Amino acid sequence: MAKSQRNNPFVRVLNENVPLLLLLEVIKKLDADPEYNGAGISKLEIPLILYWKDNDAEALYQRIKKLRKEYGYSPSWEIVTEICRDEIMSGSDVVRDDKSIMVDYPDEFIRKMRLTGLISLRGAGRFIDINKNEIEKVEYVLENYSTYPTFEDEKEYFDYMAETDENLFSIEAKTLSLDENDKLLLKWIEIYPWNTIKSELKGLAKRSNSGDEVLKLLSHPIRLEFLTSLAIKSKHRNLKIKPNYPTDDEGIPTSTAGGQGNQGDIECFEDEKGILVEVTMSGGRTQTMMEVWPIARHLGEFSKKVKADSMCHFIAPSIYVDSEKQIKYVKDTENLNIKPRTIDDFITFLETNEKLFEMN
Repeated sequence: MAKSQRNNPFVRVLNENVPLLLLLEVIKKLDADPEYNGAGISKLEIPLILYWKDNDAEALYQRIKKLRKEYGYSPSWEIVTEICRDEIMSGSDVVRDDKSIMVDYPDEFIRKMRLTGLISLRGAGRFIDINKNEIEKVEYVLENYSTYPTFEDEKEYFDYMAETDENLFSIEAKTLSLDENDKLLLKWIEIYPWNTIKSELKGLAKRSNSGDEVLKLLSHPIRLEFLTSLAIKSKHRNLKIKPNYPTDDEGIPTSTAGGQGNQGDIECFEDEKGILVEVTMSGGRTQTMMEVWPIARHLGEFSKKVKADSMCHFIAPSIYVDSEKQIKYVKDTENLNIKPRTIDDFITFLETNEKLFEMN
């Protein structure tokens, strides 16, 4: 993303910039401006990033300042689309409807930028800001990639993109403590009460999209991990819960936990017992092949962290019959307690059980 050029040899367009760099530089300028509250760039201003023709962050920052001075943080769609079509593109853009310019393209852009882990959502999804947990990585990207070569040859650009910057990947994000994770979960269950969490989870069970301004920006697997963590915290306020997904500084996950370091998705501690919660959107043979054996391995490692018994809730939109057979085999051969449940079944379990831990 730090090297991805709009006008590269594979995609010849009128915009000559690196979108991630332009976004980060503009946000830094807005955050440093004493006239504003440091919340980053408004989602309604994102179309200007998408339409901007070059990498001149200063000029774009000044244009956003002018827009805010005239219309505040809530310009109409007509105002923003007019700037994009007539002022920036001089009427030469292909015909696009207002919803595409103001909603669909910005949503997709934000999803892609959040894959970097460098972007936070603020104000219930109305603003996009720099993730303070990744500030060292942001500074490295801006220092090392703001000046970049351009290419006419496809092979040269391909080779440039294929190079891995090991220094960039060696910069570690801030790791949140158990207490810090807990506070962030408590914050979000104040924003999303139980009925909202329940409704969103039931939507995921049907693989539906969300209409929420934050949740709709999370892919289904990321959303499932986030909502499951919130659901558990909502019903068990005193439980210590440690989701292993990386988050921005608002506590919103930037990707799934991914099973890194033999860790499961969500670790919960109830008295001296440990409960591992593993979630997946996969089904059928894929679920059986990709999920059960790693879950058994994660549970084995997790059990070493707790003083008493441990178990695992395995949650998916549906549980494939072969997955259930594998789980029984793991129980019989390794004595690992894994409870497979559909999303709907897990919701019922949370509503009807005082404890998260379930015996064999």
